[in-house]
Amino acid sequence: MLLPKSAANPTERQITPAEPPFLIAEFGLNHNRDLELAKRMVDAAAASGVNAVKLQSYTTRYFINRRFENVHGLYDIFAGLELDLDFHSRLRDYTVAKGLLFFSTPLTVDWVEKLQSLDVPAFKVASGDVNNWPLLDAILGTGKPLLVSTGAASENEVRAAVVKLAQAAKDKYVLLHCVSLYPTPEAKANIGRIARLAALLPPGAKVPLGFSDHSEGTAAAFAAVSAGAQIIEKHFTLDKNLPGPDQRMSFDPSEMSTLRRQIDLAHSIRGNRENADCFSEETAGDYYGKRSLYDFEGQTLAMRPRHPDFPVP
Repeated sequence: MLLPKSAANPTERQITPAEPPFLIAEFGLNHNRDLELAKRMVDAAAASGVNAVKLQSYTTRYFINRRFENVHGLYDIFAGLELDLDFHSRLRDYTVAKGLLFFSTPLTVDWVEKLQSLDVPAFKVASGDVNNWPLLDAILGTGKPLLVSTGAASENEVRAAVVKLAQAAKDKYVLLHCVSLYPTPEAKANIGRIARLAALLPPGAKVPLGFSDHSEGTAAAFAAVSAGAQIIEKHFTLDKNLPGPDQRMSFDPSEMSTLRRQIDLAHSIRGNRENADCFSEETAGDYYGKRSLYDFEGQTLAMRPRHPDFPVP
């Protein structure tokens, strides 16, 4: 899948198994609606080796229904951190100037058009919206790639989403394995689900898979890349002690730098060859490792070395 060039994002990025994992710094609510803090986060994210910065974009009154008293506290948190279009535009310009891609998760339909006006290269779909057809339809209408998280989604919900995405977006979408526990214990990272997501894709589909990681360490992301994930998303903060609901479960710059090294190592260990052939360095020494049939003491034996007149096909 290609994350395309645009006026706001002058660099394109191909998401393929041959490329190092694409690392997204999820700012979430950690910006505290402070543009200068958000810019410092961009600086630190760039220095940590991430490829993209992502926000969450929403209009709270279209997102959380205040009729239910038990969500009033949640409503107040989101309303207090709601961003306007000017904040998005300024942070986009700053992010792109640092050589990073900038995009967002629209949590309400009105923000799809606003983000489209910023010429974002892609849209993220939150786990809770995997079956939010009005939102998905609005995003699909832009023609931009989608990154779709699957936390807490049943297999039937994922199947239904894949049918819709395959029809409307062809191969311009990504499925992200996700566990909606904050934080996620490593024992519940459930990385084997990545293979299950792959099995739900249409035959022959060239759809990248990834991992939206809420665990506290790097082991789960390492395992995910080893299992084939091409995209890793991680919440990011400058300081875990800052106010806000997500700060403590987010990675700080030092941890994000470690994550970058770990997923690159996992990618290197995994290998990216498209066939099952061994390395040329291995076959160069097979004279001593392979056998040929020899007449030995009245017996026909398979013995080392491989006879030089009979190279391995």
